[in-house]
Amino acid sequence: MVSQKFRRPLMSIANAQTMADRAAGAAAMERLADRLTALAPAPLDLSTNNIVRQSPAVAAGLSASAAIARRAHERARRSQRPVLVNLIESFVSACAFVPYAAVAFVLRLMMARVFFVDGQTRIDGIRLPVNVAELTNYYLTGWNFAVTVPTAVRPETFSAFATQYPLVPVPPAIAAYLVSYAEFILPIMLVIGLGTRFAALGLLVITAMILAFVAPDPLATAQIYWAAILLVLVSQGPGPASFDHLIRRLVRR
Repeated sequence: MVSQKFRRPLMSIANAQTMADRAAGAAAMERLADRLTALAPAPLDLSTNNIVRQSPAVAAGLSASAAIARRAHERARRSQRPVLVNLIESFVSACAFVPYAAVAFVLRLMMARVFFVDGQTRIDGIRLPVNVAELTNYYLTGWNFAVTVPTAVRPETFSAFATQYPLVPVPPAIAAYLVSYAEFILPIMLVIGLGTRFAALGLLVITAMILAFVAPDPLATAQIYWAAILLVLVSQGPGPASFDHLIRRLVRR
């Protein structure tokens, strides 16, 4: 065994050799990194001026080819399905030909007319005559009517809410004011398509009150159909032919 006298110098020599080896290895790695850096290619210039863009003709050709491929794939997929399935899908596509904008506009006009005409019987105010020329197949006639701008609620309306609708859980005077002015404002909002969901929801609440506290048999009255139409407007909205759609497009820009 090595005596205690020589053990410490030998350990110092071994540690020095280890440190020298580590230093040599680090220097070798640095030289290798420098060589690899020198051999690396220059970075690519990815500025927009140096990127080759497709010409409009090439882009149009690729788009047309993709459309043709999609149609061919769809025809192949249809040929593998039963005839009944293809007939059903064709029928569904034909039914979807009518745009929702037209359907929603008709529904809005229907509900607006129902509530607006009813609201005109509940209010007093300024009467504005409206003259609409109606062109028929043979001659031009006039369609004249008047619109009452509400300034007050008729006394008959207060008495009707007090006597005929006693089960409504709202004080008769408040209910008379709310319903009378709502049936004037909300139908106008429906027609122009402004705040359509809010207007339809308000009229739906009135319809629900009629079904719950006024109609003797809710399922046998016209109000159940009003509720169905108003639910469509609340859930699906007014469609593109409305101020709501225009405002939404302006906000998203």
